[in-house]
Amino acid sequence: MLTISETQTQTLELPPAGAHAARCSRIIDLGTQKSTFEGEVRSQRKVLISWELAEQRSDGTPFMISRRFGLSLNEKAALRQFLVAWRGRQFSDDELQAFDLRRLAGAPCLLNLVAVERAGKEYRNVVAVSPLPRGMVAPGLVADPIVFEIEGERAEAILGQLSESLQATITASHEWQARKAPPPVPPGAILADLDDDIPF
Repeated sequence: MLTISETQTQTLELPPAGAHAARCSRIIDLGTQKSTFEGEVRSQRKVLISWELAEQRSDGTPFMISRRFGLSLNEKAALRQFLVAWRGRQFSDDELQAFDLRRLAGAPCLLNLVAVERAGKEYRNVVAVSPLPRGMVAPGLVADPIVFEIEGERAEAILGQLSESLQATITASHEWQARKAPPPVPPGAILADLDDDIPF
């Protein structure tokens, strides 16, 4: 039967609020995105980090949860504060010069989730992270972690593994548009092509 009504929409199964052992399953470069804060529109490079939780859905698959961050290690940046809490220590000066986020893939942690309500729907937000307590283990990932970089060689292949909404977000970024744009014509190239037709 393909006849549905507004009241038949599927209810999203949510993990319980509270602390969960988890493992990083995806690091997704979203490109530059616009956001509005206190009435001001800002553009910033964003990254989406996802985790598989030890807690499972009713069908036996692990819950997955994500959080977006500005791609910055500035002292006040949410991503830096989150990573410091996850690592349980500050960054060294060398790490702050070039920290590879790909190191997060597969890394375990303890996530704290809170219940929030928006527009009459309930969600879960990741509000805190810490290293796993001694003796606690996060299950292995169901599949290999996904790391997506817009400038990466396998970007197009990996993009196809992502949800339609994530694909739409990424392909709207100017970084993706620049990747898909034809390369500029080098100066003099057009004249060089005409050389054989010039009689003198």
